[in-house]
Amino acid sequence: MDFQTLRNNCPTWNDYIEHDFVTQIAAGTLPKQSFQHYLKQDYLYLLHYTRVMALSVYKSDNLAQMRVGQAGINAMLDLEIGMYLDFCQQWDIPLAEVENTAESPATIAYTRYLLDAAMSGSLAELYAAIAPCLMGYGEIGQCLKAQGYVDNNPYQQWIDVFASDEFQAVTAQNEAHINSHFKDANPAQQAKFQRLFNTASRMEVNFWQMALDLS
Repeated sequence: MDFQTLRNNCPTWNDYIEHDFVTQIAAGTLPKQSFQHYLKQDYLYLLHYTRVMALSVYKSDNLAQMRVGQAGINAMLDLEIGMYLDFCQQWDIPLAEVENTAESPATIAYTRYLLDAAMSGSLAELYAAIAPCLMGYGEIGQCLKAQGYVDNNPYQQWIDVFASDEFQAVTAQNEAHINSHFKDANPAQQAKFQRLFNTASRMEVNFWQMALDLS
């Protein structure tokens, strides 16, 4: 069992990677309000994702696994959340508005699902649940780069983050790490990983749709 097996057996993976939100980002036609809604909700999502990474430290069996979890926490707190706050500022969203934004139903459903999986399952199950987020943005960035860019795209900076060599390198490292947790799984565990992965992928689809619908 590995990430590619999970990906290839997920019925909603392409719906996630090729969602209308993503295609409109690539074309530069996404309504500003949808991107603003996405930024605010993703900020809230990332706070919960950081809590999931904290649980990965708790679930770890050894120091090396703990350090991977700690690195994930540091990446969220020191880099990615700050990047999204910078995007919010660039897109005319005051910090007070971001911090006082109510979670959408899609955000609540997705984050609580991840937290439940992290609290109730094994470390490998935790990684199966977060794998669509952990790996999907890298694939999206790679796909958009391969398609070629449109001129004067207001979302080019967002695309550039996930298409960058640095982000692609981190994605490859993440894949190797999560595969190390999946490789010795028995058939029952493999089935559980696939269910967790499939549900989280479906939640990613719903998250994009939430942004389009302003829901």
